[in-house]
Amino acid sequence: MVEPILHVAVPFASLAALRTDVGWRKILFASLVALTPDIDLIFHAHRSPSHSLVLLAVVALPLLILTRNRKALRMLVLLGAFGVLTHLILDTQLIVDFPDSTPLLWPFFSQFQWASTLDLQVGESFDPPILTIPGLVISFMLMTPSLAMILRDRTASRKERIRQPPPSEPDGSTTKGEHVHTDL
Repeated sequence: MVEPILHVAVPFASLAALRTDVGWRKILFASLVALTPDIDLIFHAHRSPSHSLVLLAVVALPLLILTRNRKALRMLVLLGAFGVLTHLILDTQLIVDFPDSTPLLWPFFSQFQWASTLDLQVGESFDPPILTIPGLVISFMLMTPSLAMILRDRTASRKERIRQPPPSEPDGSTTKGEHVHTDL
């Protein structure tokens, strides 16, 4: 298992690097949805069918059809699917000890590990720790440029709002109700 922070950092950095008009809240949404395949840990299993491309398609395609006329919701479905896809790719590519244990094509090929039934020695772990210094460093390196861009953009938009005077109304008043007196 890749550290959860990396499952968040990779889609976040990927989407932010594209510099689309998606917005940082939606990017954060996709990054958090990327954690959903690990819901299987609640059932003491890991890399179960929740790590399947087939299951991702079975969930995402009907949602895409249902949201075909609702652009904002459709974008969230696509971003969520992207987040989950990055999770599956990371779990598939970064597995050393259990290379065949991610069931990407479940139910066609059913390979997954039950954490409680593995023959592990005392002190041995099915997955790496949830948080390590290298994982934190890599996540920090991935997310820092994106977070810096977000902060820069937010600061620039605030400065722009401060610089603009409030628009005037036809009667000479400002939008805040302050009246400008003129001598006739």
